[in-house]
Amino acid sequence: MIMGDGEPAGDAADLPARSWSTPAGLVVVAWLCTAAAAGWLAVLLVTHSDPTGSLLAAVATLGLLVASVWASRARPRLAVTPEGVHVRGLLHRRSYPWSTVTDVRVVQARRLGRETFLLGVDVRDDAALDGERLLIFGRLDLGADPVDVAATVMAARH
Repeated sequence: MIMGDGEPAGDAADLPARSWSTPAGLVVVAWLCTAAAAGWLAVLLVTHSDPTGSLLAAVATLGLLVASVWASRARPRLAVTPEGVHVRGLLHRRSYPWSTVTDVRVVQARRLGRETFLLGVDVRDDAALDGERLLIFGRLDLGADPVDVAATVMAARH
């Protein structure tokens, strides 16, 4: 059995029916960039040659490290099972039964002069201040076209 993000599945009883994640190749590139930025920072710190460059390298390393950890830890980012929707983040995993999912839609936005699509999932969540939560996923989160993922989520919901 192959899961939604191309990863092989083991026992079907404990794995999601369909899931989406940041592509594994992109996660590897993020870690390689993190290592390169850390190397750049190390060279600048050892040579004491450029304090401004050291600050820039430190900020780049930290930002890339956070992005790499996020992309590695939040896998799969979104999963759909017969029971409901499961979402992973950096520090948490949340499950929402289908009875709490109020809407699934594709949101079109204009960014940097081009049209982008985002998957929006509205859920009732008692932990949220107003009792509702909007989950937003982009192509980078899902590793797939949000329009196609929305169709799959809607089909699984019914």
